[in-house]
Amino acid sequence: MSKPERIRQKRRDRCLAAFVLSVSFATGFARSEDATPASTPTTDTARIERLEKLLSTVMEENLRLAGEVHDLKRQIETRVPDAKDTALKRTAEAQTEIRQELAQPSRFPAPPPFQVTPVETDSADDVADLDSGLWDPMDLPDSSDVPYFTDASSASTVTRTDRFRVDYENGFTIVPLDPDATPFSLRVRSQNVFRYNGFARTESFWTDSAGNRIPIANDNYFGIPRGRIIFSGTALLPELRYLLNIDYNSVTNNPIGFRAYVLSYRFSDAIELSIGQSKVPGSREWLESAFAPLQGPDRSMATTFFRPSLSQGIWITGEPLDGWYYHAMVSNGFNTLNLAPDRLNDRFCWSASTWWEPWGEFGAGYSDLQNHEDAAIRIGGSYTYAIGRGSQSESDAVENSPIRLSDGTLITTPGALAPGVTLQSYDISLGAIDLAYKYKGIGVSTELYWQDLLGLRGTGPLPIRSTGAFGGFVQGGYFVVPQQGELYARTSYVTGDYGAGYELGGGFNWFFRRGRENLRFTLDGAWLDGSPAGQNRTGYVAGQTGVLLRAQITAVY
Repeated sequence: MSKPERIRQKRRDRCLAAFVLSVSFATGFARSEDATPASTPTTDTARIERLEKLLSTVMEENLRLAGEVHDLKRQIETRVPDAKDTALKRTAEAQTEIRQELAQPSRFPAPPPFQVTPVETDSADDVADLDSGLWDPMDLPDSSDVPYFTDASSASTVTRTDRFRVDYENGFTIVPLDPDATPFSLRVRSQNVFRYNGFARTESFWTDSAGNRIPIANDNYFGIPRGRIIFSGTALLPELRYLLNIDYNSVTNNPIGFRAYVLSYRFSDAIELSIGQSKVPGSREWLESAFAPLQGPDRSMATTFFRPSLSQGIWITGEPLDGWYYHAMVSNGFNTLNLAPDRLNDRFCWSASTWWEPWGEFGAGYSDLQNHEDAAIRIGGSYTYAIGRGSQSESDAVENSPIRLSDGTLITTPGALAPGVTLQSYDISLGAIDLAYKYKGIGVSTELYWQDLLGLRGTGPLPIRSTGAFGGFVQGGYFVVPQQGELYARTSYVTGDYGAGYELGGGFNWFFRRGRENLRFTLDGAWLDGSPAGQNRTGYVAGQTGVLLRAQITAVY
């Protein structure tokens, strides 16, 4: 017999007991009416006392049963709103009739005042506290999500759950109380950048390597270069994690796009296996950005030029030794996001990055928002090689940065390498080393890049089989207001066989929540000279020479 059935049986037994007591009361009263006048006063007094006790018992039992039936009915209605328990309904109606009958004036003479005698019960759990309206929450069906009442005078309910809690932890979360028993969780986050972008040119045109004369435009606009809604958590297994990142923006022809999906299984701290679509790990600043506390509104010009893009693949990450990390990936290509399978190359892109934090935890980003009391450094390196025939994605793809020659010319531009010849296939090799330092509000970092385009093949003869580029950035900042206000400066450059370009810039970061990167204002100014980088999220346009001004609010919640 289930617990609800046992409860209902118990209620029926009590109703039967009440009925028997009622009949006994009526019979006793009738006999008292038929008693001979010869009864002595002592006998009458004893009989009246017994009747008073009996009446007290009946009234108390009826009230208690009515309360229990009311609570049980409310419990079942809350748990299963559409349930039609005929027996319970009849019991409730009967109890209502009893209460109405008791409320009516009695045809019997009213007994003198008396004290209510407590009713003996089988156990303490059977006693209902009618004054407070509380009842034993253990006297419930087995389901753990049945609402219970905390105040008889209040219509509100509190939902009791033994499985999940809802909270805010850098995003709205639904978290299981026992991850092993219920391995499902969800976190919903939003990341947004609102930016003013202004550019004042000092040159009207630039000429690419194909001989095309391209105008340089002034810029003056507000935009949302990045917005994300991110769903993440665990599913099916405690060690199985997922992430879905939906991107929206106002600076491309594709305002809404699918940025990333990750399904990962954590074996240990040393190895976590992931599949999906994510960043090709060819650069430290690329991996750190874009919502970590960077020293500036976006990645540097050099990183924008050299870095790979997003791709589909499989990768592993981990910390095999204390302070030593790695990230290795096999993907479809260096820059193949959103390409149909028939446009992909027939060889994979191989990429790996590793870094070491020998003096303790370095923390996210390049700004010393953590205000390290002891110096921290990070030393790392990355290498990427993509082999074989392949096209590259359009610049409007999510976070895509097309491969260019060192003067900013897209490598697939007709005539870029030779008159009348268009590049059809190439291999790309990219190496990078990085170093960063933090101490008491000071953050200094650098990353150097070497890029080679190899095995160049086109629609006609090419005068070269390979070409290369070299570059990097150096930047540094200091919190003039600890963990809140930072001044910074940077320079980055790119040079190669087809030209060179550089930037000099600096600005101010203000973190509204001290020590937290969730809400930040950045004001940045930079001088660009022949920028070879072009990527619509960053504000850099290939060929620009002039002053670039960016002011933005970054909000992560």
